[in-house]
Amino acid sequence: MVKYGLIDDEAFFHWCEANWRGVFAGGPARDHAVAHSCRAKAAVVVRDEREEGDRALLNLGHTFGHALERIVGYDGTRLIHGEAVAIGLALAFRFSVRLGLCPGQDAERVARHLATVGLPTRLDDVPGGCGTAETLVEAMAQDKKVKAGALTFILARGIGRSFIAPGVEADAVRAFLAQELRD
Repeated sequence: MVKYGLIDDEAFFHWCEANWRGVFAGGPARDHAVAHSCRAKAAVVVRDEREEGDRALLNLGHTFGHALERIVGYDGTRLIHGEAVAIGLALAFRFSVRLGLCPGQDAERVARHLATVGLPTRLDDVPGGCGTAETLVEAMAQDKKVKAGALTFILARGIGRSFIAPGVEADAVRAFLAQELRD
């Protein structure tokens, strides 16, 4: 749900920060969050029914997340999809910071919220480890969204300001991941 706030709705992200306990408890807060998320996804799909543009924004956090899932062999006992995407969201924001695109406080805010609700946010949160930076980049290169060997990421200029970034250099990703593994 929080992904929809991170994509293009900072106010919804703020609402999620303030109301996560109610969402987890069920009732009106959960109903609101689910309805809002469904409307947000539907709006993106209506704008891009053939997956030729904006619909890619729904993959925020997924380029990193899918690589992690591949590395753990899709073992849901080690890492479930939502956990992989949560790590991917935090990585996408930290990578955006590293590239000079996003304020550091936004990446910290995203990671703090994810951690507060009990989700992992770092590579070292993957039980049993996730390999090397090279292993992760190789796993990303196998993603169906890679075109002509070029990696596409959904990055951010801030909370609620995500964008499609095609042709990201593998060397930049590798260096970022190596640093993440050291931290």
